[in-house]
Amino acid sequence: MSIPYSQEINDIPSIIARHQEADTFAGMIEDAVEQLLGECERRPLVLGIALHPYIMGQAHRALHLDRALTRLREAADPRIWWTTAGAIADHMTKGPGMPA
Repeated sequence: MSIPYSQEINDIPSIIARHQEADTFAGMIEDAVEQLLGECERRPLVLGIALHPYIMGQAHRALHLDRALTRLREAADPRIWWTTAGAIADHMTKGPGMPA
């Protein structure tokens, strides 16, 4: 089983390689969610957000990430499943027609 791993919504290439600011990275997350919500009725989609504590966990960056994720969670969109790769794997292996 393979869970998508984003190279775009990933703090290493964004912050370190492309020298983007944390607010830009947080905005990328919100923009990606908006786009994917517009597409999710046609097919299931995954938005992996790759975070590393030594990058986005820094106080001056974490604030921007927290704001973006708080806005998204407070929207309470039922199409969003806030989960982990492990929970997705568990869900898929226990789904209809899947071996337990």
